[in-house]
Amino acid sequence: MTEARPRSTRPRDRKQQIVAAASEQFRASGFHNVGISDIAEAVGISGPAVYRHFRGKQELLHATLVDAIDKNTQPFQGEYGDLREMLDAVAGAMLERRHTGVLWERELAHLPPEQRQELRTRYIATIEPLRTAMAAARPDLTAGGVELLLRAVIAVFATMSQHAGKVEPARARRLMTDLAVVLSEFRGLTADADADAAEARRRSVPRGRLLPVSRREAVLAVATRLFAERGYEAVGMEDIAAAAGGMAGPSLYHHFAGKSAILVAALTRCLEAMLFDLSAALEYAEEPGQALDGALHSFVRISIQHGDAMRALLHEIVNVPAEERQSVRRMQHDYVTEWTALVSGHRPELSSAEAELLTHTAHTVVTTLSQGDELWTRRALRREIVALGRTVLGLPADVPAED
Repeated sequence: MTEARPRSTRPRDRKQQIVAAASEQFRASGFHNVGISDIAEAVGISGPAVYRHFRGKQELLHATLVDAIDKNTQPFQGEYGDLREMLDAVAGAMLERRHTGVLWERELAHLPPEQRQELRTRYIATIEPLRTAMAAARPDLTAGGVELLLRAVIAVFATMSQHAGKVEPARARRLMTDLAVVLSEFRGLTADADADAAEARRRSVPRGRLLPVSRREAVLAVATRLFAERGYEAVGMEDIAAAAGGMAGPSLYHHFAGKSAILVAALTRCLEAMLFDLSAALEYAEEPGQALDGALHSFVRISIQHGDAMRALLHEIVNVPAEERQSVRRMQHDYVTEWTALVSGHRPELSSAEAELLTHTAHTVVTTLSQGDELWTRRALRREIVALGRTVLGLPADVPAED
């Protein structure tokens, strides 16, 4: 008589296993480059088994983002003796979940508008205790000033946790906490920083966009903006042609081999501009701190004036074909390497890994504050971003450079 085989049971945490696998897949490869079969294979189940829990990949993305937000809720909700204790607890929690910031920053755009708004509301509620604590610690600040510093602090947590792999964990946590405290205590905001209502309305009006006369340049300009606004995958060649002065779709191929070639050209253009400015900072500086300050001013200017290209650079690189991505990544690496060398020269007490960590952090603080539309009601935002970048890098306020 054949012995009956025991019936396999589905693990009680199967749904959470799927969410965890999807989170890692989306982080590593990007939403559009991951299939349900990839996620199923990572869990060790079949594709149809995933659909028992989720109706599709988009619903799974939503679940991963909800999970990331909810897991980060606890450190914000605790009882703390002071602001530093709270910031240290958040730093520790973020280091345990190092890559959640990548999902939030890069993949949120792939959800419908109503779900994006729902998640933003959920996220704002999560960090509200930190906002309240910072406002209580800084009664001298307006609500706008608290918002500016809060965003800078959150950018520190997100970036340093993501790039802290080369730094000993206890040291990384201390660096994160110390920098978050320093930024929360920052005293360099201008007294008249908040613009009046009329100024705020003026700044909120969309800028006019004059297209270049060159068809190729016009295509690059509008494609970069569309990629930033909608996400690379949501933009078609027909959309780019229409926005570039009503060009016929097929005529785009006279200038670019395809959509990925447009993205590569946009990213390369942005990186070349950054490297070109950096070479000038190196040429005319007498010591690393002065060159670093010049590079910071350049990075702030490009982040503010070319925010579309910066957003594409930050979030859409995963959509570039592997063979083309390598050259873009090499340029990114070269830019970060030059900054890291300057940070090391200016702050020899730091290890190379720590200097690189501060470089990434300074870049993220600048781009985060440069792209927050709500902050543009601040009269001196550009000067404030430079000052906060100097604080991250450990530069003195009186380094000679023009704002």
